[in-house]
Amino acid sequence: MPEIRILPENLVNQIAAGEVIERAASVLKELIDNSIDAGATEIEIVIHSHGKKLVQVADNGCGMTRNELELALERHATSKLRTSADLFEIKSLGFRGEALPSIASVSSLEISSRPHDSASGTLMRIEGGRKVHEEPFAGPSGTSISVHSLFFNTPAREKFLKSPATELAHIVRVFKQYALAYPEIIWTFSHEDGLRYKLPAGGLNIRLDDLYGAGFTDKLLDIEFHQGGVNVSGVIGKKELNKKSRGDQYLFINRRPIQSSALHGAIATAMRELLEDREWPFYVLQFDIDPKLIDVNVHPTKQEVRFSEARLVSAAAYKAVRDAIPAQAASLRPPQIGLEAIESEKSHPADRLGGSVVPPEFRSTFSPSKGATESLPLSLSKPDAAAATRGVAPIQQPPIQSIRPAIYQIHNKYLISPITSGLAIIDQHAAHERILYERALRSFDERSFSSQQLLFPLLLELDAEEDAILQEIRDDLASLGFKIRDFGPRSYSIEAVPAGLRRASEVSMIRETIAEYEDFRRANFAPRDALAAGFACKAAIRTGDSLSEAEMNALVDELFTTRHPLSCPHGRPTYIELKLTELDYRFKRTG
Repeated sequence: MPEIRILPENLVNQIAAGEVIERAASVLKELIDNSIDAGATEIEIVIHSHGKKLVQVADNGCGMTRNELELALERHATSKLRTSADLFEIKSLGFRGEALPSIASVSSLEISSRPHDSASGTLMRIEGGRKVHEEPFAGPSGTSISVHSLFFNTPAREKFLKSPATELAHIVRVFKQYALAYPEIIWTFSHEDGLRYKLPAGGLNIRLDDLYGAGFTDKLLDIEFHQGGVNVSGVIGKKELNKKSRGDQYLFINRRPIQSSALHGAIATAMRELLEDREWPFYVLQFDIDPKLIDVNVHPTKQEVRFSEARLVSAAAYKAVRDAIPAQAASLRPPQIGLEAIESEKSHPADRLGGSVVPPEFRSTFSPSKGATESLPLSLSKPDAAAATRGVAPIQQPPIQSIRPAIYQIHNKYLISPITSGLAIIDQHAAHERILYERALRSFDERSFSSQQLLFPLLLELDAEEDAILQEIRDDLASLGFKIRDFGPRSYSIEAVPAGLRRASEVSMIRETIAEYEDFRRANFAPRDALAAGFACKAAIRTGDSLSEAEMNALVDELFTTRHPLSCPHGRPTYIELKLTELDYRFKRTG
């Protein structure tokens, strides 16, 4: 057995960094925490190469003396705790004294600081946890920390980083969280690609308009609520701000950005009348709670919180949001018609199934040879003959066979047809999604989607996260039939779209595809798989779309020519089977 030894200090710091510093966004979060705790009223952030080359945070806070600076670079040195009792009443954002030494151990760090009441300060440089330089500093009061070459001495950590666009999106997310939590602070954010925010001090509504555009707050509902020692304030979005992806949900406990599935769930439940399936609302909600009733020392990143009265907090969240929703909101949600008694269990995502075998009873009923396997158009409706010049041809409806069993559409949502073993129920959206997903994957290599030129180009304006993702997928979007040209900073002209596109708003579709792409990437889909899945979800026919008999037959035929017809890319089933024996049982037929 190897000899037991005490680890060297630098290795201990690198292990600690593995818990606290996951990516450049983690560095930014820790540095912002320190700036706010120092009483800063102005914070400037500079990012280079998506945080890999530089994360810089400068503030006008109280600053540090040379001795304080030395201590700040030591583990477990902090000004925010004195006794164990302080752990149960934490009011500062940082408190462990681990952030700076952890960051310094996996980067090249430069820190300069000068107290307000001192004529000079100190500048230090640390390489991989070792101080390599020190000199007097005569710059502005406050503190500036520059983190260069993150993970330069731990290359294995770099392998776990995502794409540059994803890493930048995480950074911008952290910036927005704190900018929304502290609207009284002046914030400046810049990235070398031109992304820049200059946010003056003000209230939450002013901050929201500055971040999301003038007039954004017209689409919001204000919240101010108090119950059982919990104060809830902030805003929730009206129905028009709902998205098909997470990302615009901001929760703060005593102005600390947090994640809480319980609170998110309570809010979503309260807003259920405003949400369609798989939609997520916009909200920025601040919860003010006695620090003695919460534990923020649960996770190294301090983004998880434990409540001593969890039900009380969740109930306050639900009631605060519920009371803010207009009474007429209930009429906005269409009736949900489901077949709960025969719901199928969730299957595996996308192509993670080892293989898909079409049941024999489906083969004998739905024969792919009876329908075109590549003629099913994007929209399942007849496009203009001139629209398709290659790839997806104008619709050629398969001949309807007299021996074919009848197929019916119910509630413009499901297709029903008898099969030898009973009854097949097909989800028209999930089925078309599977078809388009596999067709999109082929198109990346074959460019089999044709383009339809728009008579009038459309303007597409994106926020920082969306723009970063668009740069990542732009070439592959062209393979799907989109033609997008630069039109200005984070602005684009959409000149062509896939032929036969059924959606009314091409701009909304691109934005929703970007959001879906990011969701699939978070679920560890490969980039092209994620884009194909996101595109298929947004381009597929929807609940509410009426189909002709020929279109229904074409849809079913092509579904069963795909490699994995059993599920859509999300992992939901494309069809379920209601066996004759189950029908007999339900009708109490024993013969």
